[in-house]
Amino acid sequence: MPGFAYAALAVVGAIAVLNLVLTLALARRLREAQAGHAHDGEPVPEVLPAAGLAVGGFAHADLTAGRRTVVMLTPTCPPCQTLLDDLTADADRYRADTLVLMIGTPEETAAMAPRLTGFETATISERLAERDFQVKGFPAVLSVVDGVVVDAGHQLPVLA
Repeated sequence: MPGFAYAALAVVGAIAVLNLVLTLALARRLREAQAGHAHDGEPVPEVLPAAGLAVGGFAHADLTAGRRTVVMLTPTCPPCQTLLDDLTADADRYRADTLVLMIGTPEETAAMAPRLTGFETATISERLAERDFQVKGFPAVLSVVDGVVVDAGHQLPVLA
């Protein structure tokens, strides 16, 4: 029986060492992700535009004068649906200066459109969102002043 006990102790020890190694590897990967690097050491691509991007030439709406909030939503992402709920729940506050860009085809965004009555809206492709606004992740909320992006995030701005 003592031989069996030594073997069991060796197996438990090996499992503990393996657990420690995997935990340390996971911690390292989390640190890299928080520092903005993918697991292979390459930088994580930015999904929102940097401040200073000129978007005044956008064909679907005039963004060249004044302050505008541009909200980009896709019909299939759960965070987009949550943001849409927040936007429509407080529509009176956001409606005045907000342009909502529904990303997809008109057929894909048809269910979203009735909820945005009173908002200025347009349906555009994901390719156009990336080309004109450098947005690669949704939802996206851009603050645009006189045709230039001054802030970008994934949440609605807090209005005073």
